[in-house]
Order: sequence, then C-alpha cells, then structure tokens
Amino acid sequence: MSVEIDLNGSGTTEFSDADLPGGRYCFHVGAGGELILLVEEHGESRVDRVYSPSAWQCARGDVWRKGVLLQG
Repeated sequence: MSVEIDLNGSGTTEFSDADLPGGRYCFHVGAGGELILLVEEHGESRVDRVYSPSAWQCARGDVWRKGVLLQG
C-alpha cells in the first residue's frame, strides 16, 4: 500500500511502502486540518512530515486513528 496526496497546485505525490524496509506509510488529519504523514513500524508510528491545511486537497491510503492502523 502507499499514501497518495493531492497537493494544491503541485499535482499528486505518492509515498510507497516499497521504500520502507519493514514499515508502511499512513496518515492522520489533525484537529486543525493539517495532514500528518506517518511511518508505522511494529505497531508504533512516527511522524515523517506534516502538510498545512492549505497545502493539500485529498489523501488516499491507510489511516492512523487513535493508535490503530485502519487499512484503506
């Protein structure tokens, strides 16, 4: 799986799980509308990058919600 993000004015950016040895990309939308791209490894997640609410339009892929990976 991977995460695809439609950026405002910049097209689509894809983060592929094939680029991660033993991990996978997922995302979470923060309370302020920021898109938080995470890397999930062994049940734990870490922040890879954050997009401001005005920088992105749509995201597709696995979702990290309340400490649980939801596969999309």
